[in-house]
Amino acid sequence: MASDLRTRAVLAPTMLLLIGGVYWLDVHGTLGWRTGTLSAVVFALLGLAGVHEYITMMRKAGFAVSKNLLLVITAALLPSAFFFGWHQIDHELYPLVASTLLLLFPLALKSLRRDDMQKGLERQGATLLGFIFVAWPMFLAMGTCLRCLPSALYVVLVCKGGDIGGYCTGRLLGRTKLIPHVSPGKTIEGALGSLGASILLAVFLRGPLLDGQVEMSLVAALGVGALLNFTTQTGDLIESLLKRRCGAKDSSALLPAHGGVLDLIDSLLFSFCAWFPVLVVLT
Repeated sequence: MASDLRTRAVLAPTMLLLIGGVYWLDVHGTLGWRTGTLSAVVFALLGLAGVHEYITMMRKAGFAVSKNLLLVITAALLPSAFFFGWHQIDHELYPLVASTLLLLFPLALKSLRRDDMQKGLERQGATLLGFIFVAWPMFLAMGTCLRCLPSALYVVLVCKGGDIGGYCTGRLLGRTKLIPHVSPGKTIEGALGSLGASILLAVFLRGPLLDGQVEMSLVAALGVGALLNFTTQTGDLIESLLKRRCGAKDSSALLPAHGGVLDLIDSLLFSFCAWFPVLVVLT
């Protein structure tokens, strides 16, 4: 346990430095790209890696998932974000609809075959779940970067700050289990600490990051902080449910004492889905 804490103490600042470095390069246009492009590329890579981990985890547990089709459609969806302006939402969301149909229709046809009847519906559901749960949010995260880059960093810091606040509060004060049949380590005290951390960050970061780009009152910031924290904790719990159902401790062993890419982005999945319509309304 002490070793895990030391690893996390090194890993967390390193990740924050990497996030800060990518953001700085993107804001200053160091690479000569459109603002937000570098951050969007990072989200695209995280999305592909997350989908791959989802497929591996589910298939190891015996679930029928269409590996090649899901990877191909994800790889087609995410780069399509770069072909749109994202400032006036018109055609930008069409790829979500089209790619979902391109994913589901072949699976539905295949399930009509006699030898596929036993697992056809399961394959449709499990494949579609991975696409909507991982690929959709990363596409919207990319759109957020290309529409208003500072707001993407705002979401990441509010959500990850909630994660850290919840972890620290849970370690220090956690006594009452939150939902032990899904995640035995999570406590109500930790959940409340996470909520408080996200709300504080949502209030204090709105000036430095969003001033002049997104008009957000104090009341709105309080609401956004609560909303993002709710989706942060929900994403974390849903991914915990998936891992528990699959008998896996982590989505992969990529990051020491942390897990895989899916473990890294789980708190952002529902959060970017919730934030994107808020961003559109506020801007």
